Amino acid sequence: MKKLLTMFFIFSFTTPVFLIAQSIQANWQCTAAIVEYTHVVREFESPEDSLSGSHAVTVSWPSSAAAAAGQGYTHTIAEYDIGDTVTVNLVPLINEQLLALFGVTMNVDLNDDGTFTINEGSTYPTTEAENCSTFATVPGVSENGTWTGGTGFTHPDDPNAYSMGWGISLSSVFAQFGAPDLVGGQYGVDYGVGTDMENWGMVTVDYDDADHTIPTDLEIYWEAHDGTASGLGVNDDGQLNDFFGVFASPGDTVTITNTEMYLAYLHPDTNLWYNLSWTGSDEPFSIPAIGGTGNTVNPDDPTSFEVDPITGDTLPSGTVLAYNGYLFDPAAADGIPFSGDEPLAPTGYFFTYNFLEAAGIFPAVLQGMLVATGGDLTVSLTAAADSVASVYVGADTSALIASQVGPSLAADYVACLGSGATEEQCAGILEAGPTMTLIGVQQACGYDGRVDDSGHDYDPYEGTGRLVFEVDNSCIIDNTTQRVNTFWTNTALAELDESAPIANKFELMGNYPNPFNPETKIKFATERTSDVQVTIYSLLGEKVNTIQNGQLNAGTYNISWYGQDQNGNKVPSGVYFYEVRSDNRIAKGKMLLLK
Repeated sequence: MKKLLTMFFIFSFTTPVFLIAQSIQANWQCTAAIVEYTHVVREFESPEDSLSGSHAVTVSWPSSAAAAAGQGYTHTIAEYDIGDTVTVNLVPLINEQLLALFGVTMNVDLNDDGTFTINEGSTYPTTEAENCSTFATVPGVSENGTWTGGTGFTHPDDPNAYSMGWGISLSSVFAQFGAPDLVGGQYGVDYGVGTDMENWGMVTVDYDDADHTIPTDLEIYWEAHDGTASGLGVNDDGQLNDFFGVFASPGDTVTITNTEMYLAYLHPDTNLWYNLSWTGSDEPFSIPAIGGTGNTVNPDDPTSFEVDPITGDTLPSGTVLAYNGYLFDPAAADGIPFSGDEPLAPTGYFFTYNFLEAAGIFPAVLQGMLVATGGDLTVSLTAAADSVASVYVGADTSALIASQVGPSLAADYVACLGSGATEEQCAGILEAGPTMTLIGVQQACGYDGRVDDSGHDYDPYEGTGRLVFEVDNSCIIDNTTQRVNTFWTNTALAELDESAPIANKFELMGNYPNPFNPETKIKFATERTSDVQVTIYSLLGEKVNTIQNGQLNAGTYNISWYGQDQNGNKVPSGVYFYEVRSDNRIAKGKMLLLK
């Protein structure tokens, strides 16, 4: 299955003519793209969903393949309800360097008659999903297409800027989105989620003057949701068939070590650290804990966090994307470590082979005994507990443990049903059977190593140890929303010199040719993203034109001037001055126009 992530322009095979008062005709180079993908769980709808779709993320031991062949065990680590957000992925390609790093480049001729051309050498990012694994690709593209515009307005705080609705026609590959009325329309009523125009776009154009003579920069934004209206994530019958392929899980390399330090120095039960099999080991843990969230961020401890160099977000340190790892859970449902509700407590808070064995024996015996006894819950639970305990202790001790576990579970279950809860809601009480039985063995025998096998990884000869799970490829049935913000520069005005060395300072390099007629290029470099204005003045100091006014990323640029004033009129021969501002830095030069 291939799903195209509509990061750039979309094509059509029709050619509507759409004329606007403000020209946007130019050759445009994409300088940044910020894309957000939101994946929301939906109901099963298409035949494709039924083939491999899921609402759960699972892990398997000893491997996904072995478990699928019936020679292992699969455990659910996350289940989603309809409407849950699985993940929000942000792709902040905020400058041309990052675009280049990801292999993304886009050069477009945009025409006022509603047509455009994506030129040869352009690329755009997509995703492909195979075997429930979603991955990114960046194929090349060159096409002709069409666009439409809606009603717009000049910004009250910036007379050089104009915004209007923006729409692209549907093709056989890319999304469709409409051009809303930004003046008479209202978001959430006339366009946006929940309206007849859920898929919509807009463009903001920056001009070199208040008369909107020459466009200098574009910012294009759109939203597209899976469905027949956009053409994304649907099959030929119009049924939703998209999925988000999960092949790894968030994890960390610090939770286990941090927990040990807490037990050794802070936990009030000073004996627990000594009793657990895995504490005090000389070998560091190299395998991550699946689901671990990393260090607790402490602003006073720089080792507890990392700062994303792209977004500036503060992130917990120690996090990894885990393809395999331990199931380690010292907190369980209430989120409080060592509060007594932890299913994995008897095996050192690790999912070990001993726990797997107990979790397999208990329900199997319980179901068999319920059939054999005609549904006697107390007898069946007692037998199940006895079967687990007998793995570790003699018959007398196992029977004693079972006589305590079985009736206690049965009483709690009956009380749960009596409160008006359903059998499904009360099932968690019976699921505690393996844990209660193992704790009973531990209490009877002490921490002698027979139950807690968390001190080593699984040993097939001993049949004990920590299990290392593999994260399965899961097809989470979803509806994807794409929110795309792209930024463009008129190449006739600001041409990035890609052959120039990396800029390390603000520097004016003059203009060429000089003297000139009819065009000259003013060359300068800036070492940082900044607001750049390039202004032309007459010999008398009068402003003639502003040929660049907007944000530019770090780089070396050639800004063209065609000997025109701000109204597009040709200026006479003579000496002209130009001023380049990068934030609060200024550089000046002189040039001669000869006709």
